[in-house]
Amino acid sequence: LSMIQKLSTFNNRYYKSPTGVESAKFIYEKWKSLTSMRNDAKIEYFNHSSWNQPSVILTIQGATPETVVLGGHQDSISGYFGGSSARAPGADDNASGIATITEVIRVLMQNDYRPTKTIKFMAYAAEEVGLLGSKEIATDYKKRSEPVIGVMQLDMTNFKGNDEFDIVMMTDYTNNEQNKFVGKLADTYLGTLKWGYDRCGYGCSDHASWHNQGYPASIPFEATMSDMNHNIHTNRDTLDVSNNTASHAAKFAKLALSFVIELDR
Repeated sequence: LSMIQKLSTFNNRYYKSPTGVESAKFIYEKWKSLTSMRNDAKIEYFNHSSWNQPSVILTIQGATPETVVLGGHQDSISGYFGGSSARAPGADDNASGIATITEVIRVLMQNDYRPTKTIKFMAYAAEEVGLLGSKEIATDYKKRSEPVIGVMQLDMTNFKGNDEFDIVMMTDYTNNEQNKFVGKLADTYLGTLKWGYDRCGYGCSDHASWHNQGYPASIPFEATMSDMNHNIHTNRDTLDVSNNTASHAAKFAKLALSFVIELDR
């Protein structure tokens, strides 16, 4: 909850704004503080040449190079074209995803989890203007033949659109077998939680960047497309739309935690 609140206080997290850079630094410092006692942890910026906001990557190095990626975009936008001065709190889109990832990091560190495989947590820059940050990262990983065995994207996790589904798996620009695996994780670890399938209809988030490079990717989403939070990309994307709680996002944190641990086996 506090992570969503803090990220929402920046005027915006637009990829070309000063506050977009400041918010990236905040995420960097938060993740650094959570892993400060671990010598297997490395946090770094992935700098982009065409804009100032960096992506943030936290690596928990395992004994093998096989890599699991848990990511979400850090930037926010208001209006179709946005801008450096527009108010864009982005509480759901996508402070909620970054907060969910942060909670996974916190739980793993609190339990002194030592992975066998390598785990990378990513906060992508410039998603709202064409998945630009994740495109550069995924392209770079493919060029270097990085052995990424699974990617989960967390983009909008805190608005419960209806009572039919708690979590919705998007089937386009994703890996069918991995989606089934994530569904089994939900059935196994999240009890009576209800989940289903839907389609974005386009490459709606950073999972598409990884999918397009041939990596298995999934995006568990907060609701069906018709019932999602329609306050996004406006100054109304605030925490009060989700009743000032992070209870829906907590379900995604549990799912993402199970994804990381089960792929690490």
